[in-house]
Amino acid sequence: MSKKKRKTKILCPQCGAEFAIGKKEFTTVATVVGEDSNLGSIYLAMAGQNIPVKPLKSFKTVQERIEALRNVGVDVSHMFAMEGANGGGYIASNRNGILSVLEDDDPIFNQIVEQGTVPNNRLFRRWIMAKMFYMMTYKPYRSKEPLGVTRMIHRLGYEYQWKMLLNELYAQMKMEDKDAANFVDRNRWFNVDVVMAMAEDYIVQLKKYVDALKERKCKGVPYKRIKSRNIFKADLQNKIYYPLYKEIAHIKQARNVTQLYNAAKKFNDMRLKMPHDTPQSKTWVDAYKGAGAYYTMQNLIRFHNCKAIDDTNNRLDKYQSLAFITAKAEMYRNDEGWRLLAVLKKMLTDNNIDISKKMAEWRK
Repeated sequence: MSKKKRKTKILCPQCGAEFAIGKKEFTTVATVVGEDSNLGSIYLAMAGQNIPVKPLKSFKTVQERIEALRNVGVDVSHMFAMEGANGGGYIASNRNGILSVLEDDDPIFNQIVEQGTVPNNRLFRRWIMAKMFYMMTYKPYRSKEPLGVTRMIHRLGYEYQWKMLLNELYAQMKMEDKDAANFVDRNRWFNVDVVMAMAEDYIVQLKKYVDALKERKCKGVPYKRIKSRNIFKADLQNKIYYPLYKEIAHIKQARNVTQLYNAAKKFNDMRLKMPHDTPQSKTWVDAYKGAGAYYTMQNLIRFHNCKAIDDTNNRLDKYQSLAFITAKAEMYRNDEGWRLLAVLKKMLTDNNIDISKKMAEWRK
């Protein structure tokens, strides 16, 4: 039996973001790289990254170490504090029935001491920066200008927004009681108001779709053939639209994200799939832009030494920068997420980052 080839990936060594590479091999310094290279995951060597690791001094108690891991997005559900027979505290891990102890000089702690943040390839923001950069720079064949983020989002198609929404609400449902800080950040963009707007917009688009269908007649009575169903025009309201409006009422009544997820899922299961080029909900597009820009800026600040310059032209430090973009996110959360794209572009300019050049550099 032939061994399955591994897809080659190039990952940022600081945040784990995956960047595009060519389909076929090309040569870099000492390494042949391409999707067909069967090399698995490769972390780029970057200048200035071989920083000596400082000794662990910042965490006085075991619980502080666990909290430090939790605060940077590490799953700590399998970890617990343990006291040794001769004194001293340790972090024990019981994952899949295997008990192990994290040593004081474990690299994961040293990196928190050094950077204040630990890379984790499962963090929600990890892959967003690469996707946002791609959407901001993509140029159609023979075009000199980028297509633009809005048109790139529309290229994803109408159904993508519902798939993405349900995945997002499911993730929020899992973290609501366990990770309040990340839950607040993510619920800022995708919440009951956004789901309501998407559902109401869907009915508007559905009516346009149905109205445009050819009218047929059965014994003189007009009907429409909708997705292999023949429905008399007089029955459209009761059979198609009213059940959807009823589910919108359930969405509005959701009091927590679990109820919201269940209501959104039921609405999605009931609705008819729409053509790929159906206009997406403007509210969802704004939320998608806002979340993308916000997490891209978080990634740049946490892992790429970027700093924000505030509205009074003061250059902020790392933690001030994170607070600044969060304040901007709160300011633009209601149908103005698109404004964060301008904040992101300004941050790139302020830090002298050319996205196209940076992506070309990463590819090499």
